[in-house]
Amino acid sequence: MTNKSRVPALYRAMAILDILQKNHHCHVSEIINQTGLPRSTVYVIIDEMVNLGLIRRNHDSSVQLWMKLISLGNSAAESLDLKDVVNPHLEYLLQNIDCLAVHFGIMDGDRAYYVIKKTSPKAGVRIMSREGAEISLVHAGLGKCLLAFQSSDLRERIISSIDYTPVTSTSITSPEALRRELASIRLQGWAFDNSEGEAEIRCVAVPVFDHERNLLGAISVVGSVNKFTKEVISIVVDKVKKCALDITDSLML
Repeated sequence: MTNKSRVPALYRAMAILDILQKNHHCHVSEIINQTGLPRSTVYVIIDEMVNLGLIRRNHDSSVQLWMKLISLGNSAAESLDLKDVVNPHLEYLLQNIDCLAVHFGIMDGDRAYYVIKKTSPKAGVRIMSREGAEISLVHAGLGKCLLAFQSSDLRERIISSIDYTPVTSTSITSPEALRRELASIRLQGWAFDNSEGEAEIRCVAVPVFDHERNLLGAISVVGSVNKFTKEVISIVVDKVKKCALDITDSLML
């Protein structure tokens, strides 16, 4: 585990939190193996985070993220003024497209996160996304869309560090394939997820820019394979593109 942080303890604590975010429940031995941190260091950090309410120690000695993080995450989400602008536009998409859910996500450094998730009341399928969770930059349409419009230096650094282990039969499995996909996204102005992260799920994602063409985030609409057919996808793309432009216009009001 490489550590160039000026505050190593904080860096190590974040490494532990990242593992718990991805795995939900972990035993200390699993965290030690995945981080490569000394056993004593992991135990000390976990004890402190338990005392702070950031994580919880369960009866089977595993640990998981806990309530203080939910409180902090909610406060961070509420402080995003952009969320107030985006929300009504996502509601419009949810009401006017036969879909499972709509999202708004942002890029923060070399990672992407779901900021808003709205689920259709008619959705009969549960999708794994949730507000505050990290977005895959290779398996999710929203993540690919956000990555496509980053600077070339950042994009290349991320492409080189991504885990290309396939999740489904349609997953992108190499840096070269991802580069081609991102170039196509930049050219056409939207991204498509063909069940690459979740089987039987498709997604259309479109970037959101301000009036100076700075990337603010991206919006996505998720649907089932049987509903998001080739004919329907083109209609969805037009609606989501218009929604992204409407958000840009709303920022000027």
